[in-house]
Amino acid sequence: MNVGIDLDNTIIRYDGLLRRLALAQGRVPPSMPENKQAIRDHVRQRHGETAWRELQARLYGEAVAEAELHDGVWDFLAELRRRGLPFQIVSHKTRRPAAGDQTVDLRQKAMEFLEAKGFFRADGLGMDRRDVHFCDTRADKTAAIARLGHTVFIDDLEEVFLDPGFPPGVLKILFSPAPTTRAADARLLPTFAAIARAVLGEAAV
Repeated sequence: MNVGIDLDNTIIRYDGLLRRLALAQGRVPPSMPENKQAIRDHVRQRHGETAWRELQARLYGEAVAEAELHDGVWDFLAELRRRGLPFQIVSHKTRRPAAGDQTVDLRQKAMEFLEAKGFFRADGLGMDRRDVHFCDTRADKTAAIARLGHTVFIDDLEEVFLDPGFPPGVLKILFSPAPTTRAADARLLPTFAAIARAVLGEAAV
């Protein structure tokens, strides 16, 4: 088994941080829930695509240090490590944001977040930094999944699994609370406890 996992909104949870940033910029009302999709849709509809891209650049750039890990993802990855099962992070993330401060290195900020959370420490997950792969496009991402030989891939975006370049024979796990998905051959699972059971068995973690 070789597990691949997405980074943004799969390992890293942005909902609360995004709401705080959007509130500070006056982009959403105080009643807005901590829900990335709801905030994104509101900002796009009320303020336009440029405003959303600038907010997103701030979220994935200077502010990412304030984000959190999704519940259960650390335990899942730690159990993979304990069992000696390889895993890699594969992220569709350009080096520079689409809008906002072009001096910010989004990939460096992501690596700093992982460093701070203990991903590379021997007393943490003990990951090799070379097991974090950043891709400029979705096509590059699906090609990386094929090249790395993943047998399982976990992502929050069904578009990744619907991409024609996604390699066949890979177990697709869509991390989402949504009730349905267009990716009919994906396992739709809402928590990492459920993902751990699906990947490692009922007595997983």
